[in-house]
Amino acid sequence: MLKISDAAHFRRVVAGLCLVAAPLLFAVAEIATPQPSGSAAAQLASFAQHRDQLLVGVLCGLASSMCFIAALFGLLHKIRTRGVVYAHVAAALIIYGLVTQAALGGINAMFWVMTKPGMNHAAMVNLLNGLQHGSAIAGAPLLAGHYLFAVGVVLLGVAVWRARLTPRWAGILVALWPVSDVALSSVGDMTSLVSDAIAVAGFAALGWRLLTAPDASWDAPPEIAAEPVPEPHPSAI
Repeated sequence: MLKISDAAHFRRVVAGLCLVAAPLLFAVAEIATPQPSGSAAAQLASFAQHRDQLLVGVLCGLASSMCFIAALFGLLHKIRTRGVVYAHVAAALIIYGLVTQAALGGINAMFWVMTKPGMNHAAMVNLLNGLQHGSAIAGAPLLAGHYLFAVGVVLLGVAVWRARLTPRWAGILVALWPVSDVALSSVGDMTSLVSDAIAVAGFAALGWRLLTAPDASWDAPPEIAAEPVPEPHPSAI
């Protein structure tokens, strides 16, 4: 049961749930969102044919961004020793990527409106043409967000590993998510399912660890092994 009055319990449970939900929603958004190609008219026709999927992709993408932010701050709270620098650099890159992802979601929402029955088809095709052939400099910050997000996720996985958060293999899976996505991108369209499955496994393992941990562990300081006291040399006795 979610104890709203207990800050440690509430934050631990919310972070754990978001760690599980964020990659799942991301995968649904990626699978549902149409990826048309060809002329502006052909792309608009594809969006019109898959309007429901486009809307699902937009909503799941926004929900995923919100969950990732809560999950990210939950991990930052637990990473307090080794990996702190990696984690905070990762947080900056990931949040930038999530902001651009939300902006791209707004553009997809615009495509959903453009394909509404009764809209002037010729005007919408001209509008889409103008958007696609506009200034590349204006769209560069949005496109950069995708790559910065990927770099941030890799650094987050490194931070989880260095901080020795359990299970440690989850940090490896988190770091492998964008790496596997790039490595498998040339194989086929459905290979993104493999990288998404890696992300779900890694983040869900961390989320389950938080959900099953006692409330006292949320604010408890990290355990640091005591350094052995050197024995005096016999000549010094």
